[in-house]
Amino acid sequence: MQKNDEYLNKDKVEKNIWLKRMDKIVKMLLTYPYKEKIRQIYMRLKKIKLKKTTIRFIKKISKWISSSWKIILTTVPSFLFFYYLIGSTFVENMDVSTGYAIPTEKTSKFETTNSMAFIIKREVDGKMWTPNLPIIFPAYALDNMPNFQVGIIEAVRDISSSMRKFIGISEQQKKDIEEAYTLLRYSPYVWLLSKKSAFSIAPSSNSQYRKAAKELRKFNQDGLYVPTISDLDRILQKISKGLLELTHKNEEHQQENSSNWVDFKADNLFYHNRGYAFAMWQISKALAFDFKEIILSSEAYTEWTYLISSLKKASEYKTIVIRNGDPNGIFSPNHLIIQNYYLSRALSSAEKIRNLLSKDENAN
Repeated sequence: MQKNDEYLNKDKVEKNIWLKRMDKIVKMLLTYPYKEKIRQIYMRLKKIKLKKTTIRFIKKISKWISSSWKIILTTVPSFLFFYYLIGSTFVENMDVSTGYAIPTEKTSKFETTNSMAFIIKREVDGKMWTPNLPIIFPAYALDNMPNFQVGIIEAVRDISSSMRKFIGISEQQKKDIEEAYTLLRYSPYVWLLSKKSAFSIAPSSNSQYRKAAKELRKFNQDGLYVPTISDLDRILQKISKGLLELTHKNEEHQQENSSNWVDFKADNLFYHNRGYAFAMWQISKALAFDFKEIILSSEAYTEWTYLISSLKKASEYKTIVIRNGDPNGIFSPNHLIIQNYYLSRALSSAEKIRNLLSKDENAN
């Protein structure tokens, strides 16, 4: 310790002597012409001295790290583990209890577009949009909630796609739906930077979906819509197509991977489908309100209740761990098959409603 103190004192003395000499030289030189240039040289010399001190400081830090490597190896991983574990636990919220409140009495507004806008805003502003978060956020560790939210957006996008061909709506309303559909097609994984280049800035998914919700709300402001059988059939056709794709993907994944001991992709598929079913459940309730007279006249009310009930059960069905077990196994369940049961029930109801609508349309 005494030797180290002696070395430090010597360094301090040498530094003071060096600075005093430099000050004397500068004072002498400043009496000559070109003093501005001399001052600049002096400032550069000081910077060089600062750089040397920073290098020394870095060396000291590196020595401390090398002597404390055991502490760092234990504290840093522990911090990261709890940062992502606790942070992601607080963020994860796959809520299927909060939905759009259907009015008690009929109004001139088309509630379906309002419900779609509500669902988007709920995920983007009411919660945290997780699919596009970079590694610096604790929610980056999540995979279930991002898939759940992507499924919701895909369901809203599918309905907006079918609404583009509605008859009896104004040109401005068509533009609103077309713009909303275009915005909803935007990648859900963009945070700040474009995938094309790591240095090019791109609009975030949040901002694009927020704009889509705004366009959907404008639908009621830009005209009056009168529901028709053909428009309802068009929406049901899109719902059937979407549900059929989900059941096919579930079936394919189950057949190809149920023999695996561990299946890390089963939960991604399960929660994506759950989000899709939740959004379709909320939209179907709004459709029942908007197309109530058509549904009743076509005698499709009972089947519509089955449709809503099946989508509700598919969205509410959950378990702690998602297993893609052998269908013939005794100890390991297969949650994808159970989910497919509810999705297939909803698909069947949608197709039956379409048949009833076609009979009513032909009769008229």
